[in-house]
Amino acid sequence: MTIHETNLADRLAQIKGAKVIKSFCYTCPWQCPTEVYVRDGKVVYHKGNEQSPNNIGSRCAKGMASWYITQDPDRLRYPLLRTNLKGEPGQFKRISWDEAFTFIAEKLTQIANRYGPEAVVLTCHHDPNTQFYRHLLGDLYGSPNMYAHTSGCEQDRRAACLTLFGHVFPMHDFANSRYVMLWGMNILGANQGLWESRALLQAKKNGMKLVVVDPNFTETAQKADEWIPIRPGTDAALALAMCRVIIDENLHDALFCERYTEGFAGFREHLCAKDYSPAWAQDITGIEAGTIVRLAREFATTKPAMSAIFKGSGYYTNGHDAGRACYILDAITGQVDGPGQLHLKDWAPLGTPVAIPDSAKGKSKNPPLHVAMGYPLAPDLPNSRLPDAVIEGKPYPVKALWVHSTNPVMSDPNRDRVKEMFRHLELAVACELLMSETALECDIVLPETSFYEHAEIRQGMWLGPEVILCQPAVAPVGEAKPSYEIAKGIAGKMGWGGYFPYERWEDWGELMMKDVPMSLDTLKEKGFWAGDVTYGRVAKGLRTPSGKIEIRSSEYAKHGYNPYPEWSERSVLPDQEFPLQVTHSKLSMHCNIVTQNNPYLMEIVGENWVEINSRDAAKYGVQDGQQVWIESPKDKIKIKAKVTEGLVPGCISIRHGHGFGHWAMGSVAKGKGAHSNNLMDTHPNPVTGANCYNECKVRIRPA
Repeated sequence: MTIHETNLADRLAQIKGAKVIKSFCYTCPWQCPTEVYVRDGKVVYHKGNEQSPNNIGSRCAKGMASWYITQDPDRLRYPLLRTNLKGEPGQFKRISWDEAFTFIAEKLTQIANRYGPEAVVLTCHHDPNTQFYRHLLGDLYGSPNMYAHTSGCEQDRRAACLTLFGHVFPMHDFANSRYVMLWGMNILGANQGLWESRALLQAKKNGMKLVVVDPNFTETAQKADEWIPIRPGTDAALALAMCRVIIDENLHDALFCERYTEGFAGFREHLCAKDYSPAWAQDITGIEAGTIVRLAREFATTKPAMSAIFKGSGYYTNGHDAGRACYILDAITGQVDGPGQLHLKDWAPLGTPVAIPDSAKGKSKNPPLHVAMGYPLAPDLPNSRLPDAVIEGKPYPVKALWVHSTNPVMSDPNRDRVKEMFRHLELAVACELLMSETALECDIVLPETSFYEHAEIRQGMWLGPEVILCQPAVAPVGEAKPSYEIAKGIAGKMGWGGYFPYERWEDWGELMMKDVPMSLDTLKEKGFWAGDVTYGRVAKGLRTPSGKIEIRSSEYAKHGYNPYPEWSERSVLPDQEFPLQVTHSKLSMHCNIVTQNNPYLMEIVGENWVEINSRDAAKYGVQDGQQVWIESPKDKIKIKAKVTEGLVPGCISIRHGHGFGHWAMGSVAKGKGAHSNNLMDTHPNPVTGANCYNECKVRIRPA
């Protein structure tokens, strides 16, 4: 009998007296601190850490169901080596860890000797334990190509924040705000960052006005005071027109702009020269000029206020300037890094888990791929351009790919091209929990431990500086190993074992904590360290070339781009043959590549769907709940339709679960739903390299 088949009294008896281990959940990137209850080597209960400021003790459904990963029968249990040719359905044999380490070390050595260390690329999720691979493959081996998955996430947002504020990931002080404008940001639908979601709703109860700009009437829009149903891919036009109103009517913060911004006067001239007026924006956005004027006045005169984006405005080839324009609204009204505003958070003084001396570091003859590809402002690898380097050797050959906790075969546009890429690699390694579609294309597959089975120490995603700790709560599944043991094992085979001297995770943990005002032992007892929330970094100087908020971006100018954000049309427009514009939104019950094989979450949401406006549904003969074909010039998918009023006519919204339609992963996930990424061709953002998932036109018909 499982713990879910017992009655309440038996359930409480199992929990009472169980060992409590402070940890955090890593089902999504927000890592809510938790308390894990363990008895007889199994997780019998878990809840939020009530002392933590991140989640205030609460959990989301994804987090509550996450314990299943420790018992999933489909988990990878031992290292696997490919036995058949690339391009064929993957077949593997079991090997030992020693054989795996030897195989990888020999291949890496051969590739370095033949092509140089830059021929090896790491792509991963933002797992803190990828630091160990970065030390191995980046520092010691010498590859400059250590990347994450940001181009498939919020690459345009990140690029805008770096060039404007010199900050990689600002947070949102919703609790103290009186006016919040969210652009394509469905924070309540994505069900991430619980402390932010709770703060947003509580602030709204306290009188804050919430405005959501989105083609889709999302879960967040449903809670808003006002939904602005903008046409897809036109956010920049609306934001620029609002900036024009604010400046023309002298509603900007003149003193703040003079002291703390770079290029304000030129921006005023830029807006006038381009005639970015509300009347101009009305025809582009579908939002009446009077509404644009009213929104601009409300935003500028209600303080504190916040204009914020995440992914939605960035899935187009004009998304880089949309992001900059949305954030410039904060800058010109003097609303950056004060209470209730966009918050340029401090980071905790965490160290690295190992210390690599400069004398031991490898060297590359070529620059990082994103620079060599012509994307010097990209904060991460333009993933959709990686096949060019592998298949065609442009800008230089890539011969090995290390994939950790991410699934580019499914997560990047143009799946066919990505699969072809793997056939040209001399070494492809997947380090995963489950046999993903990407793992099936690799030469060697390594079983990693889950966050219930290993240690991680990382920066917390909260307003103030924070350290959060994940501790091993149960034994690894099968022969699975954590990243710090895998990296150490390969390093030993390559003669670098001495640089990974730890025997226990606490050894490298103490090194990371040496500058944090808390001991590792105390961190293990409490689960987190949190510093004070402070404001006012703008006056102290920012990490931009000018030290100010760069409305005029010196980095854009340096690399030949317009230093001011401008309006440009997206790359793919609907036409008579393919009359509908694709947009996407997430599913609250699913995230990344670990939830689709969870039977509890799949029982709640077992497949994804496409939303279509009722007028378009009538036009194309689509009925609510029926299966439909969505066809692009490239491919087609079969998916269930939901007819709604809450969507701008002329577009569809595909609920995207990051992998429904799996032919891998596990018995629960296989064959569920539809995956949309192969509908799209390759359209990276020309400046940031972001994946432009919404650059896609389609038609729809009943199946």
